[in-house]
Amino acid sequence: MTASETLYKTVNQYNREPLAPVEMQRLEELARDYCAVKNYVYQRYGGIQSLPKLYPGYTVQNEMTASGLRKQLGLPSVYFYCAVFDALGDIKSQWSHTKNRIEKNIRENENLTAEDRHYLRFIMKQSQCLESVLLGTDLFLSENWQTSYEEVRASVRDEYRLQQYLRRQVRRHLKKMHTEAGYGFSVTPKGYRYADHGIYLSAKESRKRVFIRLTDKNQYNRQLYVQLDPEKGNVRIAVPVERKIKKYAEYQNEVGLAVGMRVLFVTDQGHIYGDRYDLHQTALTEYLRKSQASYSRNKQNNPGRKKYRAGKARLEATLHSYINAEINRMLSTEKPGVLYIPKLPPTSPAGINKKINQAVNLWQRGYARRRLEQKCRERSIHLIEVFAKGISGECSRCGQTGVKTGEQFLCSACGLSIPERENTARGVLKRGKAMCS
Repeated sequence: MTASETLYKTVNQYNREPLAPVEMQRLEELARDYCAVKNYVYQRYGGIQSLPKLYPGYTVQNEMTASGLRKQLGLPSVYFYCAVFDALGDIKSQWSHTKNRIEKNIRENENLTAEDRHYLRFIMKQSQCLESVLLGTDLFLSENWQTSYEEVRASVRDEYRLQQYLRRQVRRHLKKMHTEAGYGFSVTPKGYRYADHGIYLSAKESRKRVFIRLTDKNQYNRQLYVQLDPEKGNVRIAVPVERKIKKYAEYQNEVGLAVGMRVLFVTDQGHIYGDRYDLHQTALTEYLRKSQASYSRNKQNNPGRKKYRAGKARLEATLHSYINAEINRMLSTEKPGVLYIPKLPPTSPAGINKKINQAVNLWQRGYARRRLEQKCRERSIHLIEVFAKGISGECSRCGQTGVKTGEQFLCSACGLSIPERENTARGVLKRGKAMCS
């Protein structure tokens, strides 16, 4: 299968009955050691001096092997090297976030000239240049890149000042990483074996394994992530799997969607999906508000949060089940080959754009949006975002500005009178087709 025909997702496996305290303690010990290895990697390789060792990472692996930490902890290699590369991936992500924040500051710094910005961006994009500037080492580039670098250097007046600016930015934004999450770990296929309607996980004791009876008989051969819930004696095993994308010949329609909080979707044909979404969302919001107020009043008496978390999880599960069911119903009924949805403007630096309904902003970045994207990928549906500024007040028939009265839209130019959400969905479809033509 090609990359476009493959979908990657995570499936979960669960224990059938609670683990015995002794078995859970053995798994907790693995999780604590896994956490300790990650923190060791963070401390040793999370700084500027280790930047040349991060890619591709084999130097870190070899140094960690020679460090003696695995032998000191007695941690099997199937966990030790997973922890090393998990931490290494976190460090690389931290560097990516740092570079993004620095590039944003470069764009917004009014004291920099266009030539200064070009120089700094060149340094940021070329890893060898960045390492040379941060570590103060000699720079060695290929002939073509060396020529480009010399041209960029010649265009700035004070190269040293710019390099100092870059060093200060890195020191400011590169965070020291540390984790206290000791309730999970990854394991390679050599560290487990499926049998007896369950899974045997390697333990720290030689030739001994922890057996977990599972609720299903599925077996996998890939790296797993094991998450522990010691209070309840439960285990969740996250498994990354590949799925072939389904293609439906009858999915040929072009559909425009309006999205919101009272209902999930309204199509350009006026079909409504998720009309009870507001009820589920309100129930969850009210529960969180009342629980937080009650907790704040009794905080000195330490009432705990166990009951609160259980109630929140129950309401979230109900809401998520409803969202998934409505998305499935919408896709099965409308059979879209192309689905157009509004793309809302980003949040302004001062906060949420008050011109846009705050709840819709939250939906755009929430669970429903992620599930819609996932399900469209599973069905090979093209999901296209359409710039939606002013679309709710624009007539989908003639393009003139209309008037919204309650939930009804009225255009005085052409006389169109339809529900406001349906008009928005039609406008999304119209703009989407124009954009793709």
